[in-house]
Amino acid sequence: MHRSSGRKLILGVMAKYWASGQVKTRLGAAIGMRQAADVHRAFCQHLARQLAAVAEERSFVITPRERQADFAALLPDGWGIAFQAEGDLGARMKAWFMQATESDVDRVLVGADCPLLDAAVVDRAGALLGEHDVVLGPAIDGGYYLIGLKGPWRDVYQGLMDEMPWSSDSVFDLTCHRAEQAGLRLATLPPMEDVDTIKELQHLANQLNQCAGETRYPSLYRTVEQAVSQRGMA
Repeated sequence: MHRSSGRKLILGVMAKYWASGQVKTRLGAAIGMRQAADVHRAFCQHLARQLAAVAEERSFVITPRERQADFAALLPDGWGIAFQAEGDLGARMKAWFMQATESDVDRVLVGADCPLLDAAVVDRAGALLGEHDVVLGPAIDGGYYLIGLKGPWRDVYQGLMDEMPWSSDSVFDLTCHRAEQAGLRLATLPPMEDVDTIKELQHLANQLNQCAGETRYPSLYRTVEQAVSQRGMA
């Protein structure tokens, strides 16, 4: 499936600055907060490289604002930087999507917790938005790693993000239900795994070993292997 001719795709990657004790704290409980922050930084850098040629526009949507220079130093050419709004995850996501005003522009938003997400996944989401209002990429933990919305912001999209139990394992199912209740045309992508725990990090290490990650993604591979080796040492 190819994107509809004449339509433009904008990609956003939501990411928090890699401060020790402020990101990936569940993982940090197993491997140490500094090491967990390094993992998050490696994920951001890897995704920026992997997605550098995706979409007509792409930006990291960051917090806090005062870390803009740190993100700018990390990102390759072709990436912009936007700032997250205040509020819970739903409010921050909604604020980004509400910037959409043009009828021929679609938006896809991803997080930085799924490092094996690649250009093909985002391209597929963009293509599906040609015939659907909403695209979701389900995460194995019950959330989602990607959400795409067709065209300009509409009030009907609001229910997808308002008053959502973000920390629960029912987010994906509830979002699908609300989309269907609102009469939105919904498409889904293959499930992927967010990496927030030592078990998920070990699984990522295994995947990288199986796909020759040491040579394909050397920086990510080294960081993940080092972090896995810290298990029980924190």
